[in-house]
Amino acid sequence: MSATLVAPPEAPPERLSFHPGVVPASALDYERQGPLVLPGYTWDHYLSLDELLSGSGVRVRFLNHHIEIMAPISAEHEEKKVHLGRLVDVWCEERDIASFGRGSTTLKREGQAGGEPDESFHFGEVKDRPDLVIEIALSSGGLSKRAFYAEFGVPELWIWRKDALEVYILDPATGSYRASAASEVLPGVDLDALAECTLLPSTSAAIKTFRARIAR
Repeated sequence: MSATLVAPPEAPPERLSFHPGVVPASALDYERQGPLVLPGYTWDHYLSLDELLSGSGVRVRFLNHHIEIMAPISAEHEEKKVHLGRLVDVWCEERDIASFGRGSTTLKREGQAGGEPDESFHFGEVKDRPDLVIEIALSSGGLSKRAFYAEFGVPELWIWRKDALEVYILDPATGSYRASAASEVLPGVDLDALAECTLLPSTSAAIKTFRARIAR
């Protein structure tokens, strides 16, 4: 498929990784080839491109004058996203935690950042930003996920990468994330069991196994 995009007049051709006026086919190729990042774009360019590609499956993200174009979600990506999201639901159900799943609801901070998470949750009550965001990273490159979600003040970020779960906690003093071996928004959640169950082939097996593990 192809789509048109007006290149920003302030960006000379050598700064662009595609011929001005065209979204390259490489941006729409298989997910493991990685996302395409284009510098020198404005918030209005992002909004226009996001609207243009709406319904195509192509995902667009904006951070500090950079646009990231990501291929449609693969079957593996969707599988891991669903597994992790459902396991968070199971933990909340078993521990009587009020949770509000918001999936890929778009986050926007005008002029600074915009895009969709893979999964997002509010706990206790709905707030102006999620308490937890989950990202599935099957390829390298692209915009920094930590820098992106720090713009919204998301307290906790989970990244599934290389068949393992990475947990990051936002430090309010610095506005940046630090790696953590435990969750703060879901205290006591068994991250090892979460990761192991996410690797199971079916969602039903993941849920059944995880529920048994946390009931011990």
